[in-house]
Amino acid sequence: MKFIKNLESKLDDRTLHFLPFLPSRKRKQMEIERKWGNVVFKAKAPESLNTYDLITLMFIIKEYSKQDWDIIEVDGKEAAVKKFDLVKLVKERGVLNKKINRKTLLESIIRLSKVDLFFTKNGKARMTKYIYDVKYDNDYKEIEIFANKKFIETVINKGILVNLGNFLILEKELTGRTEYAILLYAFMQGSKTKFNVNGRKLLKWREKYREDLLFDILNLNNTNMDKRKKREKIKKAFNVLHKNFDIPTYKYDKLEEMWVRTDLAQKRLNKVR
Repeated sequence: MKFIKNLESKLDDRTLHFLPFLPSRKRKQMEIERKWGNVVFKAKAPESLNTYDLITLMFIIKEYSKQDWDIIEVDGKEAAVKKFDLVKLVKERGVLNKKINRKTLLESIIRLSKVDLFFTKNGKARMTKYIYDVKYDNDYKEIEIFANKKFIETVINKGILVNLGNFLILEKELTGRTEYAILLYAFMQGSKTKFNVNGRKLLKWREKYREDLLFDILNLNNTNMDKRKKREKIKKAFNVLHKNFDIPTYKYDKLEEMWVRTDLAQKRLNKVR
């Protein structure tokens, strides 16, 4: 069953930077800690999130971007309330409209509602969530999501535009497991370099990535893999993205301990010649 390829959504830069999603299909209790600049991030949940849940979050935000939701108070906090047609969502996701598929999608949304997000900056900490609550019918055809209004508004107004269709291609149409490629693609979307051209602010793919950062973001540090095997996973993920999308190739530089864009290195070499 084919899905709609020209889908777009948004994600906030913090979700893309910290990525509280694992490349594993096994569910277990989750506690992740990451650091970006002067912000320490923690995510805690009774059941771990993975790339399926990341794509689910993008679908939710895509629907909220229509701004046809209501506002109510949930435990003293403002919630953006919206009803979702699960039949429509599973079709857009490229799966058959069966009860088991609707239930799988619903369970993903429920997992997103149970994760607690902690941000600590300059000694000050705060806790937040993507979703406060979810209500649904027994046939899993319609659900009502009570999302964090502040989070939804931040993503809609300041979020980074992402090609949801490309994530679906990675999830559905490529052979082999592509969880690392999905996470790497999301991280790269949120870590582009800003530059100005004739007064216009544009974004470009970064020139290099620290290897230890990629090990952390892709959750490779929490495996028994040696460095050689970890590098193979990263190399394969970069190659998948380059082959299928307009993304440059990256090669590991042993001296810098960085993954470096090969196209820029070649351009510099040509200038020297």
